[in-house]
Amino acid sequence: MKKFFVMALSLLFVGTVGNAKVNGTDSEPSDDVEAVDLGLSVKWANMNVGATKDSGFGSYFAWGEVKPKQFYSWGTYVWSKGDTQYPLKYTTTDRKTQLVPSDDAARTNWGGEWRMPTVDEFEELTDLTKCDWEWITKDGVNGYKVTGKKTGKSIFLPITGFRFYEAVQFRAINGIYWSSTLDTGTPNKAWCLEFDFQNVNVTTGKLSSNRFSGRCIRAVK
Repeated sequence: MKKFFVMALSLLFVGTVGNAKVNGTDSEPSDDVEAVDLGLSVKWANMNVGATKDSGFGSYFAWGEVKPKQFYSWGTYVWSKGDTQYPLKYTTTDRKTQLVPSDDAARTNWGGEWRMPTVDEFEELTDLTKCDWEWITKDGVNGYKVTGKKTGKSIFLPITGFRFYEAVQFRAINGIYWSSTLDTGTPNKAWCLEFDFQNVNVTTGKLSSNRFSGRCIRAVK
């Protein structure tokens, strides 16, 4: 369930800017949101949930929560039992392994057929036989231009960092996006897409994948 590959460096690291909606309470879709056909099993949104352009970070969500907030911890996580790492939902007991629509931030904020991608859909996106990944800078923001080999159409995935307690960490270094799929081996974690200028991984462990941490979301339909 993991992919890894190394990219050729085409640009030096530069400072990251963007329209991060860190503490917002409303992530209504921008009028510019589009579903891009990369020739894959699903179409990918051209921007993050909560963003107003494709280089914007958008909103940060804990896994299974549908609104951003100011502080991310087990104590503030809706599906934890107090300040512990024992989830109340999506566990080995209830055997729920995929977020239901009411716990899917893309579906609840954007509506329609939009939803968070599954781990398999991230695996498909990172399949180099299907998509080309190119490290670029757009609007002063580093990230990857992902181009479908079948259609020639592309999306931009900015480096976003993630929310941990009250701070945004690794914003100038890593892009980190939630999937809708639970890590069944370690139910306090969930699968995500992580990348930097060299590596792209579908993983649960390189950086903290604890479900309480706030991450950005790129929707599919």
